[in-house]
Amino acid sequence: MPEIFAVDVGGTFTDIVVLDQGSGDVAYAKSPTTPAEPSEGVFKAIDKAGVDVSAAGGFFHGTTLGINTVLERKGARTGLITTQGFRDELEIARLAWPMYRLHWERPAPLVPRQLRTEVAERIYADGTVLTPLDEGSVRTAVEKLIARDVESIAVCFLHAYQFPEHEQRVGEIITAEYPEVDFTLSHLVTQEYREYERTATTVVDAMVKPRLARYVDMLQSQLVKRDFRAGLLVTRCDGGVMSAAEVPQRSVRTLISGPASGIMGAAALGRWLEEDNLLATDMGGTSFDAALVIDREPILQSLSHIENTPLLMPVIELATIGAGGGSIAWLDAGGGLDVGPQSAGADPGPICYGKNGTEPTFTDAALVSGVLDEDYFLGGEMKLDSEAAARGIERVIAQPLGLEVEEAAAGIVTLVEAKMAATLEDITIGKGHDPRDFAVLAYGGGGPLVASALSARLEIPRVIVPRSPATFSAWGMLTLDVVHDFSRTSVTSLADVNPSELTAIFAELEQEAATTLEREGVEPDRRQAIRSIDLRYEGQEHTLRIPISSGELDATTVKQARTNFDRQHHASYGYDVDGPVEVVTYRVRAVGTLDKPSRPSLERGSEDSSAAVRGTRRARHTESGGEFEWTIYERDRLLAGNVLKGPAIVEEPSTTTLVAPGQRLEVDELGNMVVTRP
Repeated sequence: MPEIFAVDVGGTFTDIVVLDQGSGDVAYAKSPTTPAEPSEGVFKAIDKAGVDVSAAGGFFHGTTLGINTVLERKGARTGLITTQGFRDELEIARLAWPMYRLHWERPAPLVPRQLRTEVAERIYADGTVLTPLDEGSVRTAVEKLIARDVESIAVCFLHAYQFPEHEQRVGEIITAEYPEVDFTLSHLVTQEYREYERTATTVVDAMVKPRLARYVDMLQSQLVKRDFRAGLLVTRCDGGVMSAAEVPQRSVRTLISGPASGIMGAAALGRWLEEDNLLATDMGGTSFDAALVIDREPILQSLSHIENTPLLMPVIELATIGAGGGSIAWLDAGGGLDVGPQSAGADPGPICYGKNGTEPTFTDAALVSGVLDEDYFLGGEMKLDSEAAARGIERVIAQPLGLEVEEAAAGIVTLVEAKMAATLEDITIGKGHDPRDFAVLAYGGGGPLVASALSARLEIPRVIVPRSPATFSAWGMLTLDVVHDFSRTSVTSLADVNPSELTAIFAELEQEAATTLEREGVEPDRRQAIRSIDLRYEGQEHTLRIPISSGELDATTVKQARTNFDRQHHASYGYDVDGPVEVVTYRVRAVGTLDKPSRPSLERGSEDSSAAVRGTRRARHTESGGEFEWTIYERDRLLAGNVLKGPAIVEEPSTTTLVAPGQRLEVDELGNMVVTRP
């Protein structure tokens, strides 16, 4: 069987995982990301891994291009066309003031006012046309935006989530008369209410669409030159994949797709290991991402935020902070030490990379502390400069604070670990979960390095380090299915819902799902439609998602939905109410099942791990208790059943795992390293 491969473009490195579908063998490689032209880094990684794309059976791809475009505000110059009277929707937003903030500067809206226009049209929530669409005002609005050098247009009309006729006509006019202009219609992005959130999501899609479409076109043209015949699948932020042909119509769905792939991979690995609850932690070059996997499934949320921008679409729930290997250490106005969120990225990168970096980073601090080996980075492929790193830390941090360089470096590492631990507390304790009921799954280039400190701070009993953790998110892509989400808002009292009408609504959504999966080339026997409804008590603002059975629905189905909602509300908030319940949104998740990697195994050995010892090294790690002589192990020489005790450092080409004094590491039958504490 042919190979399939997955490429994850991160902020610092581009990772590739290659799966031999015949033998089940998996190969890994990393290559520096090329920010100026990300596709170059992709093909360098492909070449480094020795992939013959002409013989490959599939290509899974995740990229940070979309989210970086939004965060850096470097997307297409975007205009907005709205219903008359709603021009300032983005500016008014929710009129929310951040808690505990006496002073706050409101972020600038995604689209400045001079690029926001109105047209005469209005449809009521019940579908009654109050004001017919004035096509002349549409042409005037488009021409005005084009004259202001707009490259892409977002169109968002009131109640178009349910009655899209006017938006559809605007799309026809732009396509016929202004073919050079990209545009996004809100009802094609989301069919849910909440006007501000829907507008913002539509604008984000319009911003990233041209850049992402060009990027995917460039990838495909290069693949054609290499005689690639299989399908290119792009990962989505809801934990699925879609064909490259779908990307221009669903660009916003690619945001945070890389981290989402890692979390889905964590869930897949958790099922193999029979681990019900996992804390998936990913430390990369620019950020630290964390998410919960509960009952072997990640949490899917209907509304998320990128900084202050809401996204009204299904997204795997995760927390992200600017704390990665390239995060820069600096002194604030009061002379206090801080690290991140700014990052040295891939270019120039940390000082120790020798690429003219001048600002000390977490990686520089870990190197000076001794927990990283300057001669073994990327398996010795890239030698680090510890002396340059020490000079940078001394100049920027140690001298101003009156510290020794080693003290300053240890402080940088400890501060980053503390920030990460606080993030884990937020998503566990802050949401009613006991972190001691979870195991940490540590991946990313830096995840295993900090995992022992995180488990100690939160009293988490187990840390699991998968095979090749630095490329785990790319491996996670191989566990994904084709996924598309369909929804429809229609606020109704649950008591008034007619089961036959409920069945009809789901049938319409399932027809859309079937059509999309057919377009994606998914065979009928591999298709699945998963139903759910969003419910809330009358008078509430937000909802809970409740599963609904397939097939014909009856009064018993409606009654069971109410029972399940009360039960879930009590579990989530500690109470339930004997009062009216409303249906807000109907949902169908279309899943096209793909082949998955087979369960791996590792050669069995005894508990004796001495054959993997490479030597010793003195290193300082504050959370572990200070400075010790650490035994250095080479992971590639560890066998299933091998046991080692801290203080120990396990090195592999792209990752270092720290085992603190008192901790015990055992290699399981799949090749994962499991670290436990007394």
